[in-house]
Amino acid sequence: MTERQRIWPWLLVWGLLDLLCALFCEIHADEAYYRLYGQFLNWGYFDHPPMVGLMTALSAAIVPNTSLILKNLSVRLATVLMHMATVYIIWETIPQLSISNHQSPVAKFILLSASIPMFCAYGFITTPDAPLLFFAAMFYFSYRRHLSTPDPLTTNPLTPNTLLLGISMAGMMYSKYMAVLVIAFAVIGNWRLLRDKRAWVAVGIAAVLMLPHLWWQYANDFPSFTYHLVARATPYSPLYTLEFIPNQWAVFNPLVWMLMLLLGMRTILRGDAYHRSLGVTIIGFQVFFLLMSFRGHVEPHWTMVTSIPAIILLMEEETTWKPGLTITFGVLAGLLLVARIVLMLNILPSQTGLAGKQQQMEQIHAEAKGLPVVFDGSFQTPSLYRFYYNDEAVLVRNMYDRYTQYDLLHLERDMLGKPACVRRLGKVYITDHLTEEDLHE
Repeated sequence: MTERQRIWPWLLVWGLLDLLCALFCEIHADEAYYRLYGQFLNWGYFDHPPMVGLMTALSAAIVPNTSLILKNLSVRLATVLMHMATVYIIWETIPQLSISNHQSPVAKFILLSASIPMFCAYGFITTPDAPLLFFAAMFYFSYRRHLSTPDPLTTNPLTPNTLLLGISMAGMMYSKYMAVLVIAFAVIGNWRLLRDKRAWVAVGIAAVLMLPHLWWQYANDFPSFTYHLVARATPYSPLYTLEFIPNQWAVFNPLVWMLMLLLGMRTILRGDAYHRSLGVTIIGFQVFFLLMSFRGHVEPHWTMVTSIPAIILLMEEETTWKPGLTITFGVLAGLLLVARIVLMLNILPSQTGLAGKQQQMEQIHAEAKGLPVVFDGSFQTPSLYRFYYNDEAVLVRNMYDRYTQYDLLHLERDMLGKPACVRRLGKVYITDHLTEEDLHE
């Protein structure tokens, strides 16, 4: 077995650990919401592009939600499999590495990757970031191969790798809209791409693949773009900016965060075209979202996609690694393993939001007496209720609530005139005949 092939035993262990976490870690409310996407497949959704809905639909097709033991896998199985592929593609993107100081590059790669908290989390939690990581890994893999081929002005513009590059860009955009930043920063790091006819062919392929989603946006008055570009803006609070760096430490761990910034700045100044693109992406994401903190709250994981260029750059520095650095990554990976075990045991207080959801849904189910339920407030509660009981549940928005996918589906229309449990405006009651007044009082 060659050194590069030694990844397979590690990869199987990684996948098994993700599978266990997927089985036993309590479902996140957002995952239950994305399950709703999968139940009503479409070319777009209010909050996100459709890839995460397709993932939950595929998971449910393989593992039905009816099994109590395997219920979580009905949302997460595709994520587990996709993340294994993501790790492998990143490994294949890194050039052949030699064994230095009696340290295996495979072990260092696994320990480094396993020390990045959110990169590990998206190995079993189904959100749009999971497919974004997969297609971003494919993008950096095909982009490196793209630059290693002969002069783009004299070769055939349509090659298998060009097709792969176009598919990866479309896949990123179908996963999360911030993928446009990945592509933009790659171009900023390598302006010669603007004169590369193969790059333009790849962009054309991606544009054609995106047409169904763009048509869906047009047909629905561009709900996603309006939400992300306008509705999410909030009055500025200094806390949004002050919390940015600590949040990034939680996403990457402080050591990886500092090292990736140093390497990112160095490659911008001294790297080749590929590495400049990686460096610009790392620094660009940090600067962009730091500036965005003046517009409103920045979710910590919005920079998560830069974990891929960070891993690539750190691994290519492996010949200068000291044994202490590998040990440090090993300790950090060990701490994350302990955190995974704690999550699987479901022993955390319900106030953390990481446990206690099923008990809450059990109480609501008892009050509903098996009837469909009308909720107001957050989209999370009806989504969790639908996940745990496969019962009909809808969300009716109050004037102060934000729009969600429930507003596009209008599921409540099918419940009119039927018995239902209504939980709105602080009241809970049973009605034998659901009316418009019950929905909009």
